[in-house]
Amino acid sequence: MEFALLSILALVVVASVVAAKFTDAGGNPYPFNKKDSVFSNVEASFLTLLERAVGDRFKVVSRVKLVDLIECKPGLSDKSRRAALIKAKNKQLDYVLVDKDTLKIMAAVDLVNNANKGGHKAQRDWFVSGALESAGIPHIRMKVKAGYKTAEVRSAILFKLGKNTRTPTRTRNRTEKPAVLSPSQAKAHSTQLAEI
Repeated sequence: MEFALLSILALVVVASVVAAKFTDAGGNPYPFNKKDSVFSNVEASFLTLLERAVGDRFKVVSRVKLVDLIECKPGLSDKSRRAALIKAKNKQLDYVLVDKDTLKIMAAVDLVNNANKGGHKAQRDWFVSGALESAGIPHIRMKVKAGYKTAEVRSAILFKLGKNTRTPTRTRNRTEKPAVLSPSQAKAHSTQLAEI
């Protein structure tokens, strides 16, 4: 009888020690608070600008995992498939543009900050770029900077997308700028926009 009581007491002590390792000092297994916002100030500002720039044609989805956009090509060995998915698993894109009507993936947009401030990508992630290119998804990298104009962002994105953005069912307003830029316009915009 005493052995059974000692065994139960030892089991309770062991369970308490194990439980303490999985909780914070106060004993709370969920030590979380709500953040003030889902987006940083830069991300929120750019999202608003992006929605204004392309909202008539595309829906903007934010913080999308790379594996939600791509899949492995058929015929890969299990080992190759597993290795590719492991590399892609933790990659994330800042924004994805999808067609408003069909929800077809049109492009991925990443904010780039060469000063590496604010948590944005400073260096190109060659795996992400290569995976998107292989899947046929344009990867648009926009430098973080103040003073972007809606028309400037729209022109850069539509230039990058090229012919894929034409929708025959919609007619263009006479005052609206053309979707594809002339070579001289493209050159002027490329000096204003970083890495597209």
